[in-house]
Parts: sequence; structure tokens; C-alpha cells
Amino acid sequence: MYSALHPPNLLCDNQSTTAQPNPKVPSPPSIFAAMAVDRPTSSTAPPSNTTTLSTHLRTHIPISYLTLPSQWLDTYASFVRSNASQVSQIESALRSLQYIIPGRFHETPITSEFLHTFLALLTAYHTHLLPSPSPPSPGTRYQRFCEVTSSVYRRCAVLLRTVQYTQLLCEMFAKRAGERVRWRVVVVLELVKAALRLCMGRASGGRSVVGTGVGDDKQERRVDDEAASTPDVGWDGIGNGPGETEWKMPRTGMKLPPMPSNSGMSGESITDFLGKRVVSADEIKSAKRLVRKIASVQGQLAEIMWILRPVVYALALQRCQGYKRDWRPWALGLAMEIASRQLAKKDVREGVVGGVRGLTGVEREELKRRGWNMAWWGMRGAFYENVTRGWIQGFAGKLKGKPLLDMVGVIVEDYDYLWDDYYFSTATI
Repeated sequence: MYSALHPPNLLCDNQSTTAQPNPKVPSPPSIFAAMAVDRPTSSTAPPSNTTTLSTHLRTHIPISYLTLPSQWLDTYASFVRSNASQVSQIESALRSLQYIIPGRFHETPITSEFLHTFLALLTAYHTHLLPSPSPPSPGTRYQRFCEVTSSVYRRCAVLLRTVQYTQLLCEMFAKRAGERVRWRVVVVLELVKAALRLCMGRASGGRSVVGTGVGDDKQERRVDDEAASTPDVGWDGIGNGPGETEWKMPRTGMKLPPMPSNSGMSGESITDFLGKRVVSADEIKSAKRLVRKIASVQGQLAEIMWILRPVVYALALQRCQGYKRDWRPWALGLAMEIASRQLAKKDVREGVVGGVRGLTGVEREELKRRGWNMAWWGMRGAFYENVTRGWIQGFAGKLKGKPLLDMVGVIVEDYDYLWDDYYFSTATI
């Protein structure tokens, strides 16, 4: 093999030209043709061609080296799947470091936020790798359906979550370069998130963008861990082996879960047991029907206003960055969100049979989440500078010097530092 790739008459420039080639070795012209290198017509090769050939041979990288990153990822994925409980313990241990870091480093906020961002991305990746031991919730089922049916939706959702996890860390680094650079970074990140949400809505067929928030991965992992830690209960109320408690249907092969007795040791009656396993309408519906298409113009306008509201608010803050107590950016952002919510409610009343009650559980949960997120306007802009900040500082000052409560006051002051100095600390989408 080595002689075929590196014949002696190619590697030695001072070799005699009258030597007969080895019949078992390919002739030099075929080697040069395979390597896409032009052979000169004269018997003496110029030095430039020799340099080109030797450089090509030195920079040649085996294909096996290029596949190493994918092999490492596959090895890591198999390790995470086979050691799910150990991985969760390692994540918990790393999270505890966030309480030890403050006061031990010069750049404490950046260090703590970097660790928090790294753990958030790691948790999201582990959630993607680990299979769910329990049936997914309707919201998770709808998101998985959109990601499977549309590659654009899947890529936009992954990029959107990545931006949400890293946006505060990016703002911290940008602030070190000055306020002007910081607000440019904030506006660019809000534009990127708005563009991604518009693409996701387009890829889903004109539906509302639900979920894809920072806490979705943590909530899904928590539900899955609780389902995995629930022991099987036999007919006598005692946890036995699956072969002794489950009943397999002879025709379909499906296995029925065990049922406890009323006087079992599990403390759960048959009524409660069956009540937890009642199938709801959202669990029967197909994933495509869990979120309706927005057909009316006012519904589409409400969705667009809700997506573009952070961009308009960030641009207004960039214009008034020298004066934090200016009420105009805060009033503009709040007015857009209230208008968007009122238009969405009107669209539901006119376009859905039964109004809000006619919505699916996924849509009602998203509408409720957007309503609760409006409470964050009390921690933003001029309202925080003129009203909320004084209340928080007064509350934290009253807790100082008191046992146990002093720790609560320190935590409130730490969050007050984030709310006062960084825009993305109160961002909701």
C-alpha cells in the first residue's frame, strides 16, 4: 500500500531517468493523474512541482480523523443514555457550584452566568438524548410533531432556545465594551428571536408559536424523572416484578398496568388510580389539531404584534438609554402587548366555538402563560426605576441583621443587581 501511494521514482528527484519502472507499480503518469498534478514533459521536474507534491503529501489528512467528532458525540450519547441517573446527579452537583462562586472570583456575575448558561445548554442536550419514560404532554407532543414534519421549524426552535439561554451572557460581555455596543447587541438578539419566531409560525402553517421557552427542558426532565421514580404496584398493593403484576393481552400483545387494591400498602385506592389514567380530549387528538391555524386578519396581527413587541421596546430603550426614568419606552411596549392580547381574545371569541372554553389545553396554557408574563412589566424600564426599585431595596434593608432572613435579603439584592443593570434579566420571550 505504501509503495503504491509513494513510489520511489516520485519521492526522489535525483533518481536516474533511465531506470526501468517496476511492472507491479503503476506508472508515474497514472499516479499524477490520480493526484490531479500535471507531470512536466521534460525529464527533469521543476522544483515548483516537487514543492507542490510534497506540500500535498504533508497536508494530507486521513478520512478517519475527520469522523472523530461524530464518533465522540455518538460515544457520549450512548454513555448518557446508559447512565441517566448518574448524569442527573452530576448536573445537580454542578448547579450547586453557583452558590459557591459568588465572592470568590473577580468577575463573579460573568462567571456565575457562564456556568448557568453551560448547565442550561447541557441539560437541554441531555433532554434531547434521553427517551421519555412516560407519555409526553400535549404541548411536548405538538412541538415534537412540528419538529419532525418541518426541518425549518426544528432548526429555528433549536437556535431560538440557544439564543434564549445565552442572551444574558452576551449582554454581560457586550456591556464591558460600552453602553452603545451593549444596546446594539440587545437589538440584534431581539431581531434574531423575532425572525426565528416568524419563521416557526410560517413553517407550522400559520399557527401560534407555543412553548420553546427556557424552562421547557427543565419541566420535561422533572416530569420524566417523577414518572420514572414511581414504582409499580401489584394487585395486592405490594411492588412486585413486572412479570407477576402485568397482564399481557393474548391477541394484541399489549400489557395492562397493575391495579392496586383498596386496602393495599400503597395508600392509593382504585378510584384514584383510575382517575389519574383518564384520557383527556387533548390526548386523543392528533398533534396537528392541538393548535389551530390563525385564519383571521386580527388574529395574525395580534401574533405579529406580540412577536415584534420586544424589538420595538428594545429600539425605544436604545434611543433613550441615557435616561432610565423615561416612561415612553415602557408605555409603548406595554401598549403593544395589551393591544396584542385584546386582539387575540377577540379573535378567539369570534373564530372559536365556545370562545376560550373551545380552545385546546395547549392553547389555553399558552394564553395563560402570556398573561402571567405581563406581570414582568413591573420589573422593567421606568416603572422599575420609579416605583419597584424603592420597594425592593426597602424590603431587603429591613431583612438585614436578622437571622435567616438576612440570607433572603442578600438574594433579593443579587437579583436587584441583575434587574437594574441588564435588559435580558426580565425578558419573557
